[in-house]
Amino acid sequence: MNGPALGTQPRYDRMRMVIGEANSANSSAIKDSLFARGIRQVVTCSGTDHLYDALDTEIVDLLLYDYDLLGNDFVEVMQRIRRKARGKNPFVIIVATVKDSAVETVRRLISAGVDDLIRKPVSVDRLFESFGNFSQKRKPFIVSYDYVGPTRRIGRRGDEFAGQLIRVPNTLRSRALDGVSDLELQRIVDNAVASLGDKQIESCGIEIDILGKRIAEGYGSASNSHEEEQDIKGALHRIEVVADDLRGRARGTPSERVADLATMLLAITQRILKVPTGRATIEVLLLAKLSAAIRRALLVERNSIEVMQEIAATVANYTARA
Repeated sequence: MNGPALGTQPRYDRMRMVIGEANSANSSAIKDSLFARGIRQVVTCSGTDHLYDALDTEIVDLLLYDYDLLGNDFVEVMQRIRRKARGKNPFVIIVATVKDSAVETVRRLISAGVDDLIRKPVSVDRLFESFGNFSQKRKPFIVSYDYVGPTRRIGRRGDEFAGQLIRVPNTLRSRALDGVSDLELQRIVDNAVASLGDKQIESCGIEIDILGKRIAEGYGSASNSHEEEQDIKGALHRIEVVADDLRGRARGTPSERVADLATMLLAITQRILKVPTGRATIEVLLLAKLSAAIRRALLVERNSIEVMQEIAATVANYTARA
């Protein structure tokens, strides 16, 4: 399909939109203003359950949501959407509405994976400016263990995002400019969701490797402070959580054999946690090697069954003797 002609004006009559607003009068006013400009397929909600139901029903192009409806839960709810825990379109354009742009609020919005923010009271002209911008282009997404959403720059190490950049579908553009049918749009989103699932599995491997290196570098050092020892213990508990997550995600996928490695990593981690600090140096060395092997199996040798079988056999032999 050829792209739209230069200067083509977006048509928003097919656009699907969800509005979450704490003040019902404001919600109705926004919806009426959108209706007057030809946007008819708008669902309003005032609670999380209603929001999830609306996103589960169809592919929504844009979510306009009031930060005050969720407050401290805003990040968790939006990241559930981004991770495809709820909703049919994890790539939905998310525009947050806020009373203020305090640094902490903006930081939370960035961590939530929003695409844009608008100060309240919401100006429909400002909202249409956002529509126009996003109908032209979108940022690619970053997929890490802690975050899924538009690329951001907040000073984190590049290693944490290695190989995790993905292009995402722009359903707003597809409907408003490209005239893509709903059936074809579903196919595009489904393909992108499959890619997102792969990247989320890979992000577990990256996180595990980072934690494994951190534990190996600091474990058992005589110069460790109490805080440093607690940090290492926290990393061990964290690797338990991520390994268990990887085990669940990998089952029933082409990476299913990695689930066996994750199970072994869990057993080694729990063994380290059971003994006094400093008395599991061999297990920590094995943990670091297995963590690196899991990352390699997911990102480099994903289709090499022989490599994963070899790793699994080596670890199984060790654990049987230990």
